[in-house]
Amino acid sequence: MAKDYPNSQFTGVDISFVASDTARPDNVDFKNANITKEIPFEDNSVDYYFQRFLVAGLNKEDMKAALKNAYRVVKPGGHIEIGEALIETVENTGPRYTPVRNMMAAVLKKKGLSPDIGLEIGDFLTEVGFENVHFDKKTVPVNHTNRAGELWWGDFAELFRSIRPVVAMSIPAYEDPEVYEGFIQAVKEECAEYKTNAIFCFAYGQKPLEESA
Repeated sequence: MAKDYPNSQFTGVDISFVASDTARPDNVDFKNANITKEIPFEDNSVDYYFQRFLVAGLNKEDMKAALKNAYRVVKPGGHIEIGEALIETVENTGPRYTPVRNMMAAVLKKKGLSPDIGLEIGDFLTEVGFENVHFDKKTVPVNHTNRAGELWWGDFAELFRSIRPVVAMSIPAYEDPEVYEGFIQAVKEECAEYKTNAIFCFAYGQKPLEESA
Protein backbone atom coordinates (compact mmCIF):
# COMPACT_ATOMS: atom_id res chain seq x y z
CA MET A 1 0.00 0.00 0.00
CA ALA A 2 2.85 2.38 0.78
CA LYS A 3 4.19 1.92 -2.74
CA ASP A 4 0.74 2.54 -4.23
CA TYR A 5 0.39 5.81 -2.30
CA PRO A 6 3.89 7.35 -2.26
CA ASN A 7 2.63 10.77 -1.13
CA SER A 8 1.15 9.31 2.08
CA GLN A 9 3.03 8.47 5.27
CA PHE A 10 2.54 5.01 6.83
CA THR A 11 3.51 4.15 10.41
CA GLY A 12 3.29 0.67 11.93
CA VAL A 13 2.91 0.23 15.69
CA ASP A 14 3.69 -2.97 17.63
CA ILE A 15 4.40 -3.75 21.25
CA SER A 16 7.63 -5.61 20.47
CA PHE A 17 8.24 -5.59 16.72
CA VAL A 18 11.56 -4.22 15.55
CA ALA A 19 11.41 -3.69 11.80
CA SER A 20 14.32 -4.06 9.43
CA ASP A 21 15.21 -1.14 7.18
CA THR A 22 15.72 -3.61 4.32
CA ALA A 23 13.46 -2.81 1.36
CA ARG A 24 11.36 -0.41 3.43
CA PRO A 25 9.74 2.32 1.32
CA ASP A 26 10.76 5.86 2.25
CA ASN A 27 7.24 6.69 3.39
CA VAL A 28 7.11 3.88 6.01
CA ASP A 29 8.34 3.86 9.59
CA PHE A 30 7.62 1.88 12.77
CA LYS A 31 7.07 2.65 16.44
CA ASN A 32 7.07 0.41 19.52
CA ALA A 33 4.07 0.93 21.80
CA ASN A 34 1.36 -0.85 23.76
CA ILE A 35 -1.77 0.38 22.00
CA THR A 36 -3.94 -0.48 25.01
CA LYS A 37 -2.00 2.16 26.97
CA GLU A 38 -1.05 4.75 24.37
CA ILE A 39 -0.83 5.18 20.62
CA PRO A 40 2.17 7.44 19.91
CA PHE A 41 0.43 10.11 17.82
CA GLU A 42 -1.05 13.51 18.54
CA ASP A 43 -4.79 13.93 18.96
CA ASN A 44 -6.72 14.13 15.69
CA SER A 45 -3.64 13.47 13.54
CA VAL A 46 -4.33 10.18 11.68
CA ASP A 47 -6.39 9.98 8.48
CA TYR A 48 -6.75 6.20 8.39
CA TYR A 49 -6.17 3.67 11.18
CA PHE A 50 -5.88 -0.06 10.45
CA GLN A 51 -5.68 -2.76 13.13
CA ARG A 52 -5.84 -6.51 12.69
CA PHE A 53 -5.28 -9.98 14.14
CA LEU A 54 -5.02 -9.25 17.87
CA VAL A 55 -7.36 -12.07 18.92
CA ALA A 56 -4.50 -13.88 20.68
CA GLY A 57 -3.24 -10.76 22.43
CA LEU A 58 -6.15 -8.62 23.63
CA ASN A 59 -9.16 -9.46 25.74
CA LYS A 60 -12.40 -7.52 25.33
CA GLU A 61 -11.47 -4.73 27.73
CA ASP A 62 -8.02 -4.35 26.18
CA MET A 63 -9.57 -4.23 22.72
CA LYS A 64 -11.92 -1.46 23.79
CA ALA A 65 -9.03 0.43 25.39
CA ALA A 66 -7.02 0.18 22.16
CA LEU A 67 -9.98 1.44 20.13
CA LYS A 68 -10.53 4.34 22.52
CA ASN A 69 -6.92 5.30 21.93
CA ALA A 70 -7.47 4.96 18.19
CA TYR A 71 -10.47 7.26 18.44
CA ARG A 72 -8.28 9.90 20.06
CA VAL A 73 -5.67 9.93 17.28
CA VAL A 74 -8.00 9.64 14.26
CA LYS A 75 -8.90 12.98 12.68
CA PRO A 76 -12.54 14.11 12.67
CA GLY A 77 -13.94 12.58 9.50
CA GLY A 78 -11.09 10.06 9.41
CA HIS A 79 -11.62 6.33 9.10
CA ILE A 80 -10.78 3.15 10.99
CA GLU A 81 -10.71 -0.45 9.81
CA ILE A 82 -10.15 -3.47 12.05
CA GLY A 83 -10.05 -7.17 11.21
CA GLU A 84 -9.98 -10.36 13.25
CA ALA A 85 -9.98 -14.03 12.34
CA LEU A 86 -12.43 -16.34 14.11
CA ILE A 87 -10.47 -19.07 15.88
CA GLU A 88 -13.29 -21.26 17.17
CA THR A 89 -15.53 -20.92 14.12
CA VAL A 90 -13.83 -22.47 11.07
CA GLU A 91 -15.73 -24.17 8.26
CA ASN A 92 -15.12 -27.73 7.05
CA THR A 93 -12.28 -28.81 9.30
CA GLY A 94 -11.00 -32.37 9.11
CA PRO A 95 -9.92 -34.84 11.82
CA ARG A 96 -6.44 -33.32 12.19
CA TYR A 97 -7.42 -29.65 12.20
CA THR A 98 -10.51 -29.96 14.43
CA PRO A 99 -8.82 -30.98 17.71
CA VAL A 100 -6.11 -28.33 17.27
CA ARG A 101 -8.75 -25.68 16.63
CA ASN A 102 -10.55 -26.73 19.79
CA MET A 103 -7.27 -26.71 21.69
CA MET A 104 -6.41 -23.20 20.49
CA ALA A 105 -9.84 -21.94 21.51
CA ALA A 106 -9.53 -23.55 24.96
CA VAL A 107 -6.09 -22.02 25.53
CA LEU A 108 -7.32 -18.55 24.61
CA LYS A 109 -10.33 -18.88 26.92
CA LYS A 110 -8.08 -20.04 29.77
CA LYS A 111 -6.04 -16.85 29.28
CA GLY A 112 -9.19 -14.72 29.45
CA LEU A 113 -9.33 -14.13 25.71
CA SER A 114 -12.24 -14.55 23.31
CA PRO A 115 -11.52 -16.86 20.33
CA ASP A 116 -14.32 -15.31 18.27
CA ILE A 117 -13.93 -11.71 19.42
CA GLY A 118 -14.15 -10.70 15.78
CA LEU A 119 -17.94 -11.03 15.94
CA GLU A 120 -18.06 -8.06 18.35
CA ILE A 121 -15.67 -5.59 16.74
CA GLY A 122 -18.43 -3.58 15.06
CA ASP A 123 -20.14 -3.08 18.41
CA PHE A 124 -16.81 -2.02 19.95
CA LEU A 125 -16.35 0.70 17.32
CA THR A 126 -19.82 2.07 18.01
CA GLU A 127 -19.26 1.93 21.77
CA VAL A 128 -16.10 4.06 21.67
CA GLY A 129 -17.73 6.71 19.47
CA PHE A 130 -17.21 5.90 15.81
CA GLU A 131 -20.16 6.34 13.46
CA ASN A 132 -21.20 4.95 10.06
CA VAL A 133 -20.00 1.57 11.33
CA HIS A 134 -20.18 -1.31 8.88
CA PHE A 135 -19.51 -4.95 9.81
CA ASP A 136 -18.62 -7.65 7.32
CA LYS A 137 -17.71 -11.34 7.45
CA LYS A 138 -15.64 -12.90 4.70
CA THR A 139 -15.04 -16.58 4.07
CA VAL A 140 -11.48 -17.28 2.95
CA PRO A 141 -10.31 -20.62 1.50
CA VAL A 142 -7.39 -22.28 3.28
CA ASN A 143 -5.05 -23.96 0.76
CA HIS A 144 -7.65 -24.44 -1.95
CA THR A 145 -9.59 -22.73 -4.74
CA ASN A 146 -7.23 -19.85 -5.59
CA ARG A 147 -4.00 -18.02 -4.89
CA ALA A 148 -5.54 -16.31 -1.88
CA GLY A 149 -6.17 -19.74 -0.37
CA GLU A 150 -2.51 -20.62 -0.78
CA LEU A 151 -1.43 -17.36 0.82
CA TRP A 152 -3.76 -17.77 3.78
CA TRP A 153 -2.40 -21.25 4.36
CA GLY A 154 1.01 -19.65 4.92
CA ASP A 155 -0.44 -17.59 7.78
CA PHE A 156 -2.16 -20.62 9.26
CA ALA A 157 1.03 -22.69 9.05
CA GLU A 158 2.89 -20.05 11.06
CA LEU A 159 0.07 -20.03 13.60
CA PHE A 160 0.33 -23.80 13.95
CA ARG A 161 4.10 -23.57 14.44
CA SER A 162 3.70 -20.93 17.14
CA ILE A 163 1.43 -23.17 19.25
CA ARG A 164 3.58 -26.33 19.04
CA PRO A 165 4.49 -26.22 22.78
CA VAL A 166 0.79 -26.17 23.67
CA VAL A 167 -0.13 -28.98 21.28
CA ALA A 168 2.83 -31.05 22.50
CA MET A 169 1.41 -30.96 26.03
CA SER A 170 -1.42 -33.18 24.76
CA ILE A 171 0.55 -35.03 22.08
CA PRO A 172 4.16 -35.51 23.33
CA ALA A 173 5.37 -36.76 19.94
CA TYR A 174 5.01 -33.22 18.66
CA GLU A 175 7.83 -32.06 20.89
CA ASP A 176 9.99 -33.20 17.97
CA PRO A 177 9.96 -30.31 15.44
CA GLU A 178 10.30 -32.66 12.48
CA VAL A 179 7.37 -34.78 13.58
CA TYR A 180 5.30 -31.66 14.12
CA GLU A 181 6.25 -30.29 10.73
CA GLY A 182 4.94 -33.52 9.23
CA PHE A 183 1.67 -32.92 11.05
CA ILE A 184 1.45 -29.40 9.60
CA GLN A 185 1.92 -30.73 6.09
CA ALA A 186 -0.81 -33.30 6.72
CA VAL A 187 -3.15 -30.51 7.85
CA LYS A 188 -2.28 -28.59 4.69
CA GLU A 189 -3.39 -31.51 2.54
CA GLU A 190 -6.47 -32.01 4.69
CA CYS A 191 -7.56 -28.39 4.23
CA ALA A 192 -7.42 -28.84 0.47
CA GLU A 193 -9.37 -32.12 0.67
CA TYR A 194 -12.08 -30.85 3.05
CA LYS A 195 -12.23 -27.36 1.50
CA THR A 196 -11.57 -25.73 4.86
CA ASN A 197 -12.56 -22.07 5.10
CA ALA A 198 -11.41 -19.47 7.60
CA ILE A 199 -13.80 -16.70 8.57
CA PHE A 200 -12.55 -13.15 8.93
CA CYS A 201 -14.53 -10.30 10.43
CA PHE A 202 -13.98 -6.69 9.43
CA ALA A 203 -15.46 -3.52 10.85
CA TYR A 204 -15.19 -0.04 9.41
CA GLY A 205 -16.07 3.28 11.00
CA GLN A 206 -15.65 7.03 10.80
CA LYS A 207 -14.89 9.58 13.49
CA PRO A 208 -17.62 12.23 13.62
CA LEU A 209 -16.74 15.58 12.09
CA GLU A 210 -18.10 17.20 15.23
CA GLU A 211 -18.14 15.45 18.58
CA SER A 212 -21.33 15.67 20.62
CA ALA A 213 -21.22 17.90 23.64
